Amino acid sequence: MKPNPTWEQSVEPKIAQARSELRARDPREIAERSGAVYYEIEEGQGRFQLRFFGQPYTITWPDLEVFDPKGQGCSNPVQAALLQYLVLADGTPLANHWVSLRELPNGAFYERAFQSYSGNLVARAFKSDINAFREAALKLGGEPIALGDAAFRFWALPRIPVALVYWSGGEEFPASAQVLFDASAGHYHHLEMLAHLGAMICDRLIGALCLE
Repeated sequence: MKPNPTWEQSVEPKIAQARSELRARDPREIAERSGAVYYEIEEGQGRFQLRFFGQPYTITWPDLEVFDPKGQGCSNPVQAALLQYLVLADGTPLANHWVSLRELPNGAFYERAFQSYSGNLVARAFKSDINAFREAALKLGGEPIALGDAAFRFWALPRIPVALVYWSGGEEFPASAQVLFDASAGHYHHLEMLAHLGAMICDRLIGALCLE
């Protein structure tokens, strides 16, 4: 799912607002609540290291510029995902209970559309080939969990695990897949961005299949 250009532009004010809110806080407190690591370079200057889908991203302090593992500047959606996460993270422990987007606050309205561009695309791409699903998930660093016919946990951000569950189907029912979130996810991101993170892992999984 390629980001909508209109949406990419629309998040620019949100990025600016996140930077403003973060600069009013202690960077060490931000790190503690979010699971990021903060390194002070000199007084008033430092950087965060924040793992995003398993990869180390760097966020400078106090400029709050976001760089990918290769040192390149990031797109607006990625900047928004990381900076808003730092703003919203409140240190709430993981619930260790998986829920659908529908079960998160205000999620019912978005569930059908979200399923259409997340789990449905995965089910269509893998066509009941559960072994291919497992191989692609492991290639992306997924951790097996006991749900469905096969399921894997991915760490979108340090306090936002995302599960992708797959049912291979049969004669009576077609294959299906669904993205789940920890019940604490609302303490760490907006619903719209949680949906975006879920769609990202689906896209990456399908991409891993295409590379085989």
